[in-house]
Amino acid sequence: MPRNPSSSLRVLIVGVVVAAMVYGAALTLALTENLGSATGIVVLIVGAVLLPVALLIVRRRIWTPLTQIERAIQAVSEGDLSTQVAVIRDDELGTVATHFNHMTRALRDRAEEQGRFAAAGELLGGVAHEVNNPLMAIASHAELRLADGNLPAEQRNEMQSILRQAQRAAKLLRGLLRFVRAGEKRTAAVNMNDVVRSALDLVSYRFTIDEISIEGRLDPELPIVVGDANRLEQVIVNLLSNALDALRSVKPPRRLIVDSFIDDTGGRVCVTVADNGPGVAPEITQRLFRPFASTKGIRGTGLGLYISRQLVREAEGELDLVKQLEAGARFLVWLPCAREAVPRAPAAAPQATPALPAATKSLSGIRVLLVDDEELIRRPMGRFLSKRGAEIREAGDGQAGLERLQEGFDPHVILADLRMPRMDGAEFYERLQKDRPALAERVLFLSGDITHLAGRGLAEVPRDRVLVKPVELAELERRIAAFVREKAA
Repeated sequence: MPRNPSSSLRVLIVGVVVAAMVYGAALTLALTENLGSATGIVVLIVGAVLLPVALLIVRRRIWTPLTQIERAIQAVSEGDLSTQVAVIRDDELGTVATHFNHMTRALRDRAEEQGRFAAAGELLGGVAHEVNNPLMAIASHAELRLADGNLPAEQRNEMQSILRQAQRAAKLLRGLLRFVRAGEKRTAAVNMNDVVRSALDLVSYRFTIDEISIEGRLDPELPIVVGDANRLEQVIVNLLSNALDALRSVKPPRRLIVDSFIDDTGGRVCVTVADNGPGVAPEITQRLFRPFASTKGIRGTGLGLYISRQLVREAEGELDLVKQLEAGARFLVWLPCAREAVPRAPAAAPQATPALPAATKSLSGIRVLLVDDEELIRRPMGRFLSKRGAEIREAGDGQAGLERLQEGFDPHVILADLRMPRMDGAEFYERLQKDRPALAERVLFLSGDITHLAGRGLAEVPRDRVLVKPVELAELERRIAAFVREKAA
């Protein structure tokens, strides 16, 4: 019979304990009855020899391996994921050491993947600024033309098409930034239909490429839940991405079904994501939500569903795989309805910007300083706001903005881009806070990436003072007018 390696350590421990008990009994007998006899002396000598030998064996087979594992765990806790433990014997402690080595290798692989993901997020932030600037230039010129009441119908249709496509690209880019840079947790009232729509927007490019039809129904009367919209969006995106990956392995028709509804109890909001793909293999179902359980081989991190479930549970909900008779997989996310009535978020503004009469002077008498290094953005903004009655001064960076202010221009509003050469918006704002704090309170920031406000020293700036590029000119007009009214109140 082959030796069972998992029992060898137990045999050793039992043997040492039994030997110690036998020796203890013999020693007691020798001390009480035969201390002066030859037998008693032999027992004492044999015990004096065997006891250190037994302790040495215990030290080598148990104490030393445990000490090595303890040191390795300490090293991992300090951030050294390259730590490995030598597997000396094929016993229980050897099995523990083997599992520990597998764990650290898996952690190291996942850390490298997460590092690449974080680097991609940083890169995307920089790219977002560079892409959002030309998008805003395109959208601003289109809006400026649409504001002309004498624009011929054919050209108006062309400008509206250009504006819609620029807004579509900007929406996708904002969604990607929001997804890769969740930032700090922000709990608020959330409409899960809005979360689902945003998530669908992020993955919608794959529907046509992979010949996937999107089906289902979102309940228009869905109650509000309480949670972090960005993190809940991350959950839905992960479920959608998993479904899309699964559908690649089957032939058309490929169906993705997304529904939202209130469960039978009336106290929970539910979202389901289903597909007609191959489904989840029975052998992985039980560990589907455990860390590093992946059905995608080397392409998967094995963390998506685990993290998604934790995010849902943070919102006091649950994520699970639902059994179904038909082919495919169906995941259910449920969240408790908000306990108190919460007003719904206002509906999104229409994408097409209507032409405004040239006589509209909603910004009459308002002085605005535009601080942006992109002339193709600054100029159409200035022209548009001038037509609305504003008095405009322009500056190519923060230093030039300070010079305009030193020349005596006293603006009601300062629009400052965050990323600029020579002196960026954060440094410009810091200088104003130090030298002219009253003017610092009049600054509205423009940025293609608002997720790094804290890193730029702007963590305390209210989000309503940050406009995300590309901002529609009509929205810019509205925000300036509201900002000035608020300051005057």
